[in-house]
Amino acid sequence: MLSLSALLASAVLRLLPAPPATATLSGHLDHAPAGDTVRLAYGQHQGRQQLRAVLSPTGDFRVTVPDLQTGTPVDFYYARQHASLYLQPGDDVRMTLDFPTFDENIRFTGRGADANNYLAQSLWRFEFGPGAAAARPQPTTTAGQMRQLANAFRQTRRNFLASYAKAHPLPAELQRNELLDIDLGWAISLLEYPGAYRSLAKQEPVLPATYFDFLQQLPLKKFDQYLGERGGKGNTAVLRFLTSYANRLNPSGVLSPDPAEAPRHYALAQADFGPNPASIDRAMAQFYLWKLDSNLDGVLAAYPTFVSHNRDSTTARTLRILIGRQLAVREGSPAPAFTLLNNAGQKVSLADLRGKVVYLDFWGTWCAPCMKEMPASIELKKQFEGRDVAFVFISVGDKEDKWQKVLAAERFTSPNSIHLRSPEGNDVANRYQVTGYPTYWLIGRDGGVITRTAPRPSDGAATVAAINAALAK
Repeated sequence: MLSLSALLASAVLRLLPAPPATATLSGHLDHAPAGDTVRLAYGQHQGRQQLRAVLSPTGDFRVTVPDLQTGTPVDFYYARQHASLYLQPGDDVRMTLDFPTFDENIRFTGRGADANNYLAQSLWRFEFGPGAAAARPQPTTTAGQMRQLANAFRQTRRNFLASYAKAHPLPAELQRNELLDIDLGWAISLLEYPGAYRSLAKQEPVLPATYFDFLQQLPLKKFDQYLGERGGKGNTAVLRFLTSYANRLNPSGVLSPDPAEAPRHYALAQADFGPNPASIDRAMAQFYLWKLDSNLDGVLAAYPTFVSHNRDSTTARTLRILIGRQLAVREGSPAPAFTLLNNAGQKVSLADLRGKVVYLDFWGTWCAPCMKEMPASIELKKQFEGRDVAFVFISVGDKEDKWQKVLAAERFTSPNSIHLRSPEGNDVANRYQVTGYPTYWLIGRDGGVITRTAPRPSDGAATVAAINAALAK
């Protein structure tokens, strides 16, 4: 029989909180660049946690992840490289890799190694390895052939998961998440097929009436539970699916300005997702955000319906702000004003160029396509010397010293060109709704936007014709 003191001690132990569950990740990185830190990120949204550890001079690190309640997706970062991990309470995982061939040779040992070796091998085999691109279905076929290819690729991934799990015990939750991710990847490839085919084949694909029936194989009726709960690549797959769902709503790629179109889109989404308002809100918001650049009139027509259905005030506010910004740069609208310093340290405003046609180039020395266009820019400028055309180059994201060195070394300056730099914190590119680099604009003599999609310098005759047409106005 236990003594009274032993009984009391046992009762106290039961009342005390359990010690926090932890997991440890350690490792050795061969040939890794020095001067950086290992970073781990896990959790969701406002509760997302960040951990850091300095890599030793010999390439070693150790990080302890506290307060793990269950198996958790974790993102590993070092020197612009990334790996998806999965850690459970009590895991003690060791990572080894040769940094120049990061994805190919990453390996794990210790408790919890099986799950992480599966993730690494799956990514190499199906995403980053030399045979991955050839194995993935390519949208250059008919819709029926695309479905067959996508089905085969999905089955190959499922088979790999099953065979790996048979040889190496994997957590049941990880297996469920992987199966969902495989199915989401399969669905994303099929959702993106119409737009990808249109881009590659330069014609509309022929879609059978039953083409989108594959969505019935996904758990869309309970999709809200997947939003933001899995972290890492799992959450990315969910968000990518909701973004790609726009192709289900609008397979032609052209959003109609008919106000009756939006209620039909909502009816379709509600039929697919059922009682999952968060998923519908996210999918519809992504759809209209995606269409802002190419179909602003269609978004404006759909906006009242969006507001009446949407339950996410933050998303509604974001869309409203972006619509306002798009309206500010419509063709015929006054181009957004700016004042920046040129390479000689002098202030230059857009207003200073009134009376001239402005060929505006948003670029950066860090942008390979931008640099590739510069020789053609030099030749284009020569053709308009002495005419009322100002070639304005706004560098975005460059430090001044590097910018100045590139301008001098490459001889980009000329009498009819103006080189400006948008420093960190300056929002000129945002006000012009620049989403990619390089981006070219034509602004008329009156300061109004002629086009925000002007031909590139390398387009040659088309660019010359566009500038001449602007001069003639």
